[in-house]
Amino acid sequence: MTHRDFIAVGASAGGVDALRDLASQFPPDLPATVAIVLHVGSHESLLPSLLNGAGPLEASHAEDGQVYKRGKIYVAPPDRHLVVEGTRLRLVHGAKENFARPAIDPLFRSAAAEIGSGAIGVVLTGLLDDGAAGLEAIQACGGATLVQDPADAFAQDMPLNASPFADYILPLAGLAARLVQLAGGVVHAQGKDVGGRQTAARQRIAIEQHAWTGDRSPPNALSQIAVPSTFTCPDCNGSLWQVKDSRLLRFRCHTGHAFSPASLTSGRRDDVERSLLDAMRALREREMASRALGEHFGRQGDTAAQTYEEDIARRANEAAGLLQSLLLER
Repeated sequence: MTHRDFIAVGASAGGVDALRDLASQFPPDLPATVAIVLHVGSHESLLPSLLNGAGPLEASHAEDGQVYKRGKIYVAPPDRHLVVEGTRLRLVHGAKENFARPAIDPLFRSAAAEIGSGAIGVVLTGLLDDGAAGLEAIQACGGATLVQDPADAFAQDMPLNASPFADYILPLAGLAARLVQLAGGVVHAQGKDVGGRQTAARQRIAIEQHAWTGDRSPPNALSQIAVPSTFTCPDCNGSLWQVKDSRLLRFRCHTGHAFSPASLTSGRRDDVERSLLDAMRALREREMASRALGEHFGRQGDTAAQTYEEDIARRANEAAGLLQSLLLER
């Protein structure tokens, strides 16, 4: 029999208050480990001390290689992904996923592959869609999945995107109560077909984890779970591979970056904006240079050259104006 004794929680915008609320409702004898990823980037994180002040469970930043224990809260430290490896927690300075490090999907994915049906995944408030792919992985491996009710969340994006993979969609108060019910609960044996699908899912997710960490040849690992796409990575401009056997449209590159739909769209939008700004800057500089040259040729009496440069300046001004209008519409 398998016990549900590992709770993986992901949050972003508005997550500090939501996590403190959640921690305040845990009992002191919670029969499960709690691992948390909050999108803090490389900024200093005071989350463990805030959680210690909110509820009865001891919270601390995770340390690389430590054995995790029930009744403890472990928080991903700044600029490090938190993942599960056997009975230990590992900190990885790996490639960003969905533009985040620490990211939620690596923790969820590792819990799915390592713990399977004993894992519980929780997605709270946040922007974009980090956590959705990881929640799908936990569900595919037989784990329980919970999502904060989008109407109850400070930022609805993450809950909305993760909702298709949720066993339960609840406001924070109900979510905490359900977690306490699930924690330590027994997962009954599944039929042969279900068990076979869950085993295959764990193997597939483990391969994806190896592709991300680079402990095997990433292209070889990717070729087992994904097919090349026509897109390039917004982070490194490498080729993106589309992950197979997923209900989400997901992409990975051979350097480890990963994107779900909202994150990839956001990255492409930023790419377009940068390109438009670069082009507009170049056109404005071309306009100024041609005006200066036109004035120079005018003082020398070279009317033809003056007219030519003034025409270039006019066309550059018109093109820059068009680009500026596109930027204002974004």
